[in-house]
Amino acid sequence: MGLRTRKIHALSLLLLLAAFGTGALLLAQDLSSGSYTVLKRYVYPRYNGKNEIEYLVYGKTAVNKGSLINLTSPMIDLVDGSYTSIRQIDTIKASELYPEPYQLGSKLRTIQRFWTSSHHRHSQAWIFADEAVFDKSTNVLTSDDAAHFRSRQLDADGVGFDADNDRKFIHIRSNVRVVLRLKNKKIAVEEPESQPQPEKEETKQ
Repeated sequence: MGLRTRKIHALSLLLLLAAFGTGALLLAQDLSSGSYTVLKRYVYPRYNGKNEIEYLVYGKTAVNKGSLINLTSPMIDLVDGSYTSIRQIDTIKASELYPEPYQLGSKLRTIQRFWTSSHHRHSQAWIFADEAVFDKSTNVLTSDDAAHFRSRQLDADGVGFDADNDRKFIHIRSNVRVVLRLKNKKIAVEEPESQPQPEKEETKQ
C-alpha cells in the first residue's frame, strides 16, 4: 500500500463542501448592546431549512468586535446525518480537552480511532486552525495560520484558509499537502512533473 503526498505550489486548493449552509456561520446573536463581547468555550450549531444541524463551530474563546468574531483554537464539525437537536450529538464539553487532528500519513489504526470516537461518529469532516476570524457581514471564516482539514476520504494541511459559507467552499491558500483514501487505502496524489520519457528499444527483425 503506497503512500505519496502532494505539495501544491499553486496559490490555492478548493475543497467543495456541500454541507455548508446559507445563513450565518458563527454568530447566533450579539450578547450585549456593546461592540465588544468575550465568550469562552464557544459552540454554535448551524441549522438548515429542515431544522437539521449542518455543522458545529467551536472556539476556546470568541471575541465579538462589531461585525468580526475572533476565535482561538477554532474547529468546524461538518455533521453527517439528520440531527434535529444538539442533544443528539456528543459535543465537546467545557471540561474536556479539544481534539487534535491526526498527522498526515498516520497509520490506519490512528485514523480509525479518530473517526470512531464518540465526538466524531456523527461527522463527515473537521477543520482545525490556531486562530480564525469570522466576518458576520460576509459569512466568511478566514485564517492566516496553519489549517488542517480532516475527512473520512481526504485529509489536507496548508497555510491560511477561507471558508465561504455562501459559495460553499473552503480555500486553502498555500503549501497544501493532500492524502486521499479509497476503500481504506491511502491513494497517492502527486503533482505531475515533466520528465523525459525512456527511449523505446528497437526490435530487430
